[in-house]
Amino acid sequence: MALVAATFFWGSGFTWAKMGGETVHHVLGLPDGSPFGPIFLLAWRFLCASIIWLLLFRSARKGWTWRGVARGLLLGFLVGVGLVVQHLGLDRTSEAVSAFLTSLTILFVPLLMTIVLRKPPPLELWAGVALATVGVWLMTGATPHGFGLGEVLGLLCSFTFSLYILAVNAILPHESPWRMTAAQFVVVSLMCFLACALIHPKFLRPPVMVHVLSEPKVWINMLLLAVFTTDLSFGLLTHFQPRLDATRAALIYLLEPIVAAGYAAVAVHHELSKSAILGAALILLANIAVELISARKRQMEKPMLID
Repeated sequence: MALVAATFFWGSGFTWAKMGGETVHHVLGLPDGSPFGPIFLLAWRFLCASIIWLLLFRSARKGWTWRGVARGLLLGFLVGVGLVVQHLGLDRTSEAVSAFLTSLTILFVPLLMTIVLRKPPPLELWAGVALATVGVWLMTGATPHGFGLGEVLGLLCSFTFSLYILAVNAILPHESPWRMTAAQFVVVSLMCFLACALIHPKFLRPPVMVHVLSEPKVWINMLLLAVFTTDLSFGLLTHFQPRLDATRAALIYLLEPIVAAGYAAVAVHHELSKSAILGAALILLANIAVELISARKRQMEKPMLID
């Protein structure tokens, strides 16, 4: 339930990020689709989230070791690469194709578990993966014409996020989730500011940034993203994901596009097509079926009590 809540905030964040990024472009005179706006918003979102997190949680500020720093850098690097590559790829392919390729974590995670870690997921999870993959394809309407740089970046984003899911399950049982969450936020913010400097360095001058951030549609959406989509969602992820199989977590995260589409339909009146509704139903069905089958297996594996 904690990871479902995280996907709810991530899904809602797509609309906030789109509105904030478009406003950044409008203020700076950049064309829609430019990578600068979304990455600029990411940089400030994660910077604000890190400040809030460190101020609120004393456990995030104490107990650091060099090993913990290295682990936090790894997690933050994977998230940062995934987010930056995702936005750069989105500028070179359609939103539908980008969403579909990003969601292929549902295939990469179990494959990596099987080939690299020698820990194949249970059969019911493989069935859920197949059903959910069809659902994602129907929901995004992804019909790529050719395979160019945008599609390559989309696959790289998906692969990076898959490594991140596996890294969380490997690292968090041995580290404080409070510290690891803070480290991720700081690293992602620095990486996004660096990416902005490479794209349009002149827009990182303090007077320009103050002018951009003074726009209500920028700072309001940025704060919503920082508090809900970053602090709350990633806080839930680092605390609760290690309790689940990585493939199960990846399957739950596929609820994100359903929430994103539903929130957009309510907030900005983007209607869902029939195929999108069918795809969402398949993703939900996959999650419900896996949960019911897993619960039944756990019940059957319990030792029987004899009077």
